[in-house]
Amino acid sequence: MSKVKLCVFSDYHYCPALYPQDQSGLDTIIERAHTADADVILECGDFAAEATKNDGFLQKLLNNKYGIKTAFCYGNHELEQVDSLELLNKAYGVDNSYFYRDMFGFRFITVDTNFWHDDDGTLYHYPGRGVGSPKGWSYDQNMLGEKQLEWLSESIDKSELPCIIIGHNPMEKSDKDEHKSFMKILREANEKKPGKVLVYFSGHTHRNHMEVVDNVLHFNINATYNGEWRPTKHNLFPKEFTEGHAMAANCSIFKDPLSAIVTVEDDGHIKIEGMETDYMYGVAPEMYGGPFKGDGYGICEPRISSGEFFLNNNKK
Repeated sequence: MSKVKLCVFSDYHYCPALYPQDQSGLDTIIERAHTADADVILECGDFAAEATKNDGFLQKLLNNKYGIKTAFCYGNHELEQVDSLELLNKAYGVDNSYFYRDMFGFRFITVDTNFWHDDDGTLYHYPGRGVGSPKGWSYDQNMLGEKQLEWLSESIDKSELPCIIIGHNPMEKSDKDEHKSFMKILREANEKKPGKVLVYFSGHTHRNHMEVVDNVLHFNINATYNGEWRPTKHNLFPKEFTEGHAMAANCSIFKDPLSAIVTVEDDGHIKIEGMETDYMYGVAPEMYGGPFKGDGYGICEPRISSGEFFLNNNKK
């Protein structure tokens, strides 16, 4: 039997010009991974803006002091403030924005949900710094493209190992055709060989949500620090807390960095050890017009739930 222990987090949003969280939260997450004897630290995107210029912060994760393996994907904010995807890939030490690695008896598959279609249906990657917003671009498209979907299906099908998939955008509640295609690939893989795909980790929503669909656990993990973001600023934080951080007053912020310890076994047993914290200065979404609903992933709250799942894989 194969078993892997993961320390999972998402949406750290390290960008001192925008938000007040410094690098110490990453130290806390790495220490939690070490204390839990995690095999892999898994990060679900929106780790840092300008990752190519914040290389020290990035390397603190990728080459952490305990030598813990890492798995990751790109979120939309990694791509907003880089000059090119090629430079970002170089900073992360990969050749492509979607790829897989086999380790600890599992295939870890990273997908890139940062593609979009223009008004004519042409596929583009998320625009980077200085590109602007080309015609038809939408912040919430979060597509993969046909080529990547074909690659995903083949990467799962040809794997002799059970698969763990990582992507920034959740898929299970979407009515978009490409997201439905993603879900179909996972469903058909498990119909062909029960237990082939065990879990899809995602972030992006800054919510605390998990559910099983077609014998795959979809774990949409909460943000590390930033709670509900709104376009209108509130004045609930002390001035000295928000000074120098342009978007701190657009959201609530968690007091401690959220992460989860997740143990995945190849027989479909998945155990999640979450955690709970408080809001900085007690500023909750209810105080500036929330909580906000509508995407199906629950409400903003300063916690990651714990849970235990026994997927009905009927392994043969």
